[in-house]
Amino acid sequence: MTPEKPPTATAPKNRPAAMVSGGSSGLGLVIARRLLARGYCVSILGRDAGRLENARVELAGDNNDSADLIAVTADATSPDDAKRAVEAHLNAFERLDVLVNVVGRSDRGRIEDLDAQTLRELFEANVISALQCSQACLPALRKTRGTIVNIGSLAARVAPRFLGGYVIVKHALAGMSRQMRMECEADGVHVGLVCPGPIAGDHAPNRYGVDAKSKLPADAAAPGGGAKLKLLDPVDVADAVLRCIEKREIEIIMPGKTRLLMAINAVSPKLADWILSKKSSK
Repeated sequence: MTPEKPPTATAPKNRPAAMVSGGSSGLGLVIARRLLARGYCVSILGRDAGRLENARVELAGDNNDSADLIAVTADATSPDDAKRAVEAHLNAFERLDVLVNVVGRSDRGRIEDLDAQTLRELFEANVISALQCSQACLPALRKTRGTIVNIGSLAARVAPRFLGGYVIVKHALAGMSRQMRMECEADGVHVGLVCPGPIAGDHAPNRYGVDAKSKLPADAAAPGGGAKLKLLDPVDVADAVLRCIEKREIEIIMPGKTRLLMAINAVSPKLADWILSKKSSK
């Protein structure tokens, strides 16, 4: 990553401050906007400098030199970039109260066709990114007894068809979140997990490459892999992140009604699989 001039800001020292990885677009951008509205100073991280600057300008609005917002070009999977991002954040705001790990990547395909390299790349994007950013932020978060929120997925709690390696890595992220929470609670750092179903947004047509050659049903290309669920408003997901921060919630699953399936699974996995098969692509 090419070194860049550290962003600076002169925000009030008593303001809480948050870092959002993957904050240049999609859900990350919405979360950053909601945090700013809640009174947080915010740093957003992303790999694409141009898109990141566009996001910063959009978030800043009329106040283009907003002192409560900075953008840092960084690869969340790189430990050096993660450390540099934390340094830039602290240089700007002098404190860190919240880290929201949003960086992630989805997938489509059958497990029998999943190749090891694709799984490695998914693991980097969904798990290693959260690990590197969390490790870099923990010293500052201990000082404020702050919060880490990881953005998981319903796929971390259920395993529908045709989501390729995504189910695997989101289960791994859920496990990492729990272990981290158990280890960090003695230092006053809370670790929460938000597991949303498919989220509404500007999804590129057939972004997963589902076609006749893939041998997958056409609706597997839809958000959620064709799960029969209403698309979630990203603002509602962002508000769930805020609840996770402010009420120190351990885990929020969206939509809430899907908790019933998880309860059934604890009693009868066979029945849960049958229900899930009726609610997802075939």
